[in-house]
Amino acid sequence: MGEAQPASVAVRLRLKNPGAEPWTLAGAALVDSTGEEVELAAWQEASIPPNGAGAVVVGIEGERAQLACPCTLKLWEAQGPRTVTLGNVTFPAVDKARRDDGAATP
Repeated sequence: MGEAQPASVAVRLRLKNPGAEPWTLAGAALVDSTGEEVELAAWQEASIPPNGAGAVVVGIEGERAQLACPCTLKLWEAQGPRTVTLGNVTFPAVDKARRDDGAATP
């Protein structure tokens, strides 16, 4: 069977905070190779402490997940100017022969 882009994408990132203040995720966006920017849903269990590490999860569902990648992922904090920018982000193609639960279809 052919390959298709996923209908939803989520990414978990582990980030280090080298700063003297906690870092709290305020938002995230993907910018695709055509310049289209799509805001992502963002989740963070707790602020990343100074000189510590923590995780954030960002994602998108539906047709908006059909971006022309490689993309640039941008994350920004709630209180302040610190941002995280990751370039050349791509997502694996999904095998159409697989069901939602990951099992192969006959």
